[in-house]
Amino acid sequence: MKELSHILANKTPKSKIRQLFDLASGRSDIISLGIGQPDFRTPEPIIQGNIRALEKNITQYAPTRGIPELLQLIGDKFSKKNNTQVDWKHNIILSNGGSQALTLTFASLFNPGDEIILFSPNFISYFYLGSFFGVNVKEVRRKKDFSPDFESLKKMINEKTKAILINSPNNPTGYVFTPNEIRELIEIVLEFDLYLISDEVYENYVYDGIEHISPASFKGLFERTITINAMSKLYSATGFRLGYVVANNKIIDLMEKYHQYTIAGTNHAAQYGFKEALKMNNNFFNDIFQSFTERRDYSFKRLKEIGFEVVKPKGAFYIMPSVEEFNLTGQEFSEKIIKEKGVAIVPGDVFGKFSNNSLRISYAIDIKLLEEAMARIEDFVKML
Repeated sequence: MKELSHILANKTPKSKIRQLFDLASGRSDIISLGIGQPDFRTPEPIIQGNIRALEKNITQYAPTRGIPELLQLIGDKFSKKNNTQVDWKHNIILSNGGSQALTLTFASLFNPGDEIILFSPNFISYFYLGSFFGVNVKEVRRKKDFSPDFESLKKMINEKTKAILINSPNNPTGYVFTPNEIRELIEIVLEFDLYLISDEVYENYVYDGIEHISPASFKGLFERTITINAMSKLYSATGFRLGYVVANNKIIDLMEKYHQYTIAGTNHAAQYGFKEALKMNNNFFNDIFQSFTERRDYSFKRLKEIGFEVVKPKGAFYIMPSVEEFNLTGQEFSEKIIKEKGVAIVPGDVFGKFSNNSLRISYAIDIKLLEEAMARIEDFVKML
């Protein structure tokens, strides 16, 4: 038989996160610190909005860009939360989660041979989307505190560079761009005539009084910024698979074309759940956020006590300790601890070429389980 896809067969290995959970399969004692989703219950108004839509037999294809009522609410949210006025009819498209929002972005922005630059470590999907669309992904090593290295970034820009991608707050490092860093990034984008892709799915998880900043809100940036977001993290609704993109009308028009011929649309009934979500007062999140703050602080404190070199996260719900001091790679540490202590931790090399000696820990789990996991990690380290 003729050969199958070279890209999928040769350039896209099986996810190491999936391999990790294969090792855990069949074991009831596993504590997972690898799950990238909140652990609280989806608010009831969202569930009921979905149920009412199904009871009304809203099960047909939805409008390709999304139902107008939802697009208007996203536009209102973007105006109030992200300080950017948009035309909901022309500047927004709904997607199947933040993941497909990224796919729409790569499909509409790039041609084969183009280059994109990102700070590394960074979210796993960015690297493989590059392969799928023939885009060369170039990694700029973050500084020791995970902040961006703009001097190294500028040295990588050439005539093939089309875009810079940021994810702030960041998965896996928990780093959040400062206002000055956003301004410096914008200067580079404008100087070199680039697009900016801003993945903002963790915008509500920022600690210590830090405020999330959307680059699209700066003068002259909206036309060249693609903002990606989703309902999954704020509303603990990862299974709804609803995200969205905000961008200029030419980009959204191209996204609609790709959307039509690949996915056709997003879950119709779920959009009514998202609509109810955006009508809610976000005060429901206050206690949840306090809990995540406590877990962040606890994780940092315990990892330091155990002997890890670790940077305190400023956002999201991940922490990325180094394992260099234990003379193991992240992959070796991950494989050993799941077998010997039943703790599932994602190795750092999943997130780029500069994090082989790191781990990514998600603290989006119940504090009691987190405490038990840290006790097991401490026992494991003592055995090394």
